[in-house]
Amino acid sequence: MNYVAMDIGGSAIKAGIINSNGQVLKKTSIPTPMGCLEDLIDVLSGIVEWAMQETTIHGIALSQPCATDAVTGEALSEGALIYIKDTNPSKILGEKYALPYAAANDGNCAALAEVWIGNAKDVGNVALVVCGTGIGGSVLIDQKIVGGKDNFAGEFGMFIMGFDEDRNPVVWSTKGSTKALVDDYAKRSGEDHKSLDGKAVFTRSDAGNPIAIACVSDFFKMFAYGVHNIQHAFDPDIILVGGAISARPDFVTRINEALDVLYTQLKGLMSRPSISVCACGSDANMIGAVYHLMSMTNID
Repeated sequence: MNYVAMDIGGSAIKAGIINSNGQVLKKTSIPTPMGCLEDLIDVLSGIVEWAMQETTIHGIALSQPCATDAVTGEALSEGALIYIKDTNPSKILGEKYALPYAAANDGNCAALAEVWIGNAKDVGNVALVVCGTGIGGSVLIDQKIVGGKDNFAGEFGMFIMGFDEDRNPVVWSTKGSTKALVDDYAKRSGEDHKSLDGKAVFTRSDAGNPIAIACVSDFFKMFAYGVHNIQHAFDPDIILVGGAISARPDFVTRINEALDVLYTQLKGLMSRPSISVCACGSDANMIGAVYHLMSMTNID
């Protein structure tokens, strides 16, 4: 059976046709509408119709950039889209096309992909961090997603990472995400952040740009703080890192180098995180959304 999966991000919607073995058969990407829910539904509907023209579709699976009720699919917070809270795009689409539907938080979807066909298949306790427009994540105990009282377990992006010039707290999503990296570089360099992305900043750093080097160094420092906090709050067997930026071959090495520095500055007994990247790469959220749909609807 084939399903259409849509990974709704803060800047783009990744979509694909995925079969019941977790294989991505076809995929596409469309900018995320910033206007309103109706605009989002129009774009998502277009994706469903594209998929239906390609093959027979047996369900609609969404990965959402916000806290999500995994049973109903309702968005419980704004996340990366201010208009999504208290709405249910998956239900709207499922009823529109008379297909089974399900939605889950993007971090949880990425974790489910790793449990299904990735690097968490044989691991009991896992934390997963997704780095993109913000920082998302998931906690798994005995390979089961932990939602928590308000379905906010794994929202690592809300970790307080320091203070701004006015001594107001700043969180990981605004201090150490890919978007934060771009914003930091734009502020220091004077370039328009609209013409930049995370890849561009890393490319400048690789080329020896001193401002980019400093920004990337601070980015990995924040990442080291984040995974250290996760390790000492939860003590997982492994911390997996996802998001497009994690595809860089030196990504884990740079985090570990930042941890080396951090652990020369801290005293006391510590549990060093074991870090790896997600096997499913940038498709993880889509794949995990399909796994969630199959689990919710008992179809395969």
